[in-house]
Amino acid sequence: MGAKAELSSLSAPTKLIPSGCKDSVKKLYLAVRTLLLWPLGLLAGGFRPPPEPAAIRKILFLRHDRIGDLALSLPILRRLKQAFPGARLTVVASPSNQDLLRHNPDVNEVFVYRGFGSYLKFVAKHRFDLAIDPFHNEHRLLPALMTLLTGARHRIGFALAGREVFFTRPAPSYDENKSFQQLMQLLLDGLGITETTVVEVEASVPLLSVSLEERREAAAMAAPLCDKRLIAIHPGAFYPAQKWPLDRFAEVGQELSRQGFGILFFAPAKEFPDFDPIRFGDESGILVIKKASMRQFIAMLSRCELLICNNSGPLHLAWALGISTVSLMGPTIPAVWWPQGRRHKVLRRALSCSPCNLAFCPTHECLRSISVAEVLSAVNEAVSNTEENK
Repeated sequence: MGAKAELSSLSAPTKLIPSGCKDSVKKLYLAVRTLLLWPLGLLAGGFRPPPEPAAIRKILFLRHDRIGDLALSLPILRRLKQAFPGARLTVVASPSNQDLLRHNPDVNEVFVYRGFGSYLKFVAKHRFDLAIDPFHNEHRLLPALMTLLTGARHRIGFALAGREVFFTRPAPSYDENKSFQQLMQLLLDGLGITETTVVEVEASVPLLSVSLEERREAAAMAAPLCDKRLIAIHPGAFYPAQKWPLDRFAEVGQELSRQGFGILFFAPAKEFPDFDPIRFGDESGILVIKKASMRQFIAMLSRCELLICNNSGPLHLAWALGISTVSLMGPTIPAVWWPQGRRHKVLRRALSCSPCNLAFCPTHECLRSISVAEVLSAVNEAVSNTEENK
């Protein structure tokens, strides 16, 4: 999800400013920054025509952030390879999301970002023709600057408070009324790639590849559930404000187990250190998984017909695998992060305060007001639709 702590893009001194003034200070800072940056556009190279496919031999795509963002970016990686078939595609990934690209046929190289110094050394050894900054809702200048430092003749990203001066193609603006895929398509449009539609993107899943060895390992891990129909539950999320109560996820799991489903209940020890599997008693239909690598999670999820979760990384992994989902959305901007396609059911309360996009909330009403019964009803509907489509 794209939610972040309020005003996280401001520097540390602004913490001393009364909260009522922060918005004004932020707007002033960004306006001044924009004015100061524009002269740099002349030094950065100015605008150029869209690149000719034959001229693009090396592409750099920045995605060194979260798991969900990379999962949702997989369609654009596929489209880039289709549009520039002779190009070598390198993705700058983060330590947490790099494993999503394992076995990906569209990606030739993965560089794991571990600091600006290591990045400078990496790009100094390469000469890229096209560099893409897909960070669409951040004021940070660093990703935009990183495209300039590649030396690429063609560079594109989103316009936001002066970031656009680092690009050689007209930079689209962030629009919270567009989906993630529509925002990424704005970048493709700027490169002259205009054929992708939502239907094409949906038809392209699964976008995550799972090896035969990984499938065998996942089958062994899920063996205690025998031949039951599998439903995965993942109660985690990046920020507290994104989380539906853990106890309610447990209630949902118990009821679905009683209905005969096999439940893979993912409760990572790092995120839920106090969660004790003993709470499920001798429920034979629930397998609690406290520890699993990213690849193990992807492989086990690929065996399931449905995932129940918050608006988080696992939701977007399921989307990329073509797995149906029932998710709970709290403070997130809905249009951007709502999973696309008929397979996905989102439960959300449109309160007067939402979407606040906050990391922490004192009341958490938007999620707490969603009941266990509502989730179970959505799950039963999703499962029925899955059976009809078989």
